Amino acid sequence: MNSDRTTKRTRCVILAALFGVAVMCLAPRIACPMVSAEELKIGYVNLGKVFDGYDRTKAMDATLEKKGKAKEGELEGRVSELKKLRQSLELLNDEARESKGREIEQKADDLQRFRTNTARDLQRERDKIAKELLQEIQQGVNEYAKANGFSLILDSRSIFYGQATYDVTDEVLKALNSRAAANR
Repeated sequence: MNSDRTTKRTRCVILAALFGVAVMCLAPRIACPMVSAEELKIGYVNLGKVFDGYDRTKAMDATLEKKGKAKEGELEGRVSELKKLRQSLELLNDEARESKGREIEQKADDLQRFRTNTARDLQRERDKIAKELLQEIQQGVNEYAKANGFSLILDSRSIFYGQATYDVTDEVLKALNSRAAANR
């Protein structure tokens, strides 16, 4: 019984080897539409570095920061007003204090809504701008790739290893910033 298994195993190994030899012999005769390595020009880009270094990103960040500071100033004014109302509450009689207390609660609720709405609105605006900038960067990478004969440009986050000679991040960033400066 052991010899039957050995014989079957030996036959399988021989058949596999013959099949491998047959494939190897036929392979050079099969036309393969693959591109040779010399014809394939590949590069990769650090998208985070491009996004952060892009002049339009910096300009949009400055604009959003300015808006945020304006909203912060408005928030501080409202907080100051609320503090004054709370301080004046102590000087009032019971009846006036109750009325003023409701007004203070309303102002505190308004203040909280203002904080929430402001944060939400600024985040939405930031997300919208980031999406637009990423589309511009995508277009810039595409234009750079076509102008420089690249077959493929990858995002560095999608690859495990890439030789530095294939990193075109700085060239893409330079092209994007030149294009942005020309459009000003």
